[in-house]
Amino acid sequence: MSGNVKVDFIVKVPGGVHFAGRNVNGNVEALSLSGDVIARTVNGNVRISTSGFGQAGTVNGNVNAKLGIFSQPAEFETVNGNITVQLPPSTEAALEAKTVNGRVKSEFPVTVTSNLKDRRISGTIAGGGPQLLLETVNGNIRLRKSL
Repeated sequence: MSGNVKVDFIVKVPGGVHFAGRNVNGNVEALSLSGDVIARTVNGNVRISTSGFGQAGTVNGNVNAKLGIFSQPAEFETVNGNITVQLPPSTEAALEAKTVNGRVKSEFPVTVTSNLKDRRISGTIAGGGPQLLLETVNGNIRLRKSL
């Protein structure tokens, strides 16, 4: 047998159950969950949405995450892609957002302790809280407030 074989998995996750999804070549999507989520791949996009807590990363692809809770340190990272993270309006965090070729934008007011031309921002959201690391090399970073 030659050529590539594509396999899609659909996993139904009961309410409140934690989910960890990992892949190498392909996307990881964990949507409309209520438990904590960790999602990672190497070559593909990662998209998560949960009323709980989450983290996500890839090497070549975009990261999109919507969390209902931000209560512990979290990392969202890629090398070649954009990062968009939506957090509750009441989020308190110690923010570290870094990009080499792109821009950082935040809908949250950030008390900035270091800013390098909108490419690297360190600071606090609402006085500080758990560490929030957003990091890419080639891409933009956007931190949004959930509605």
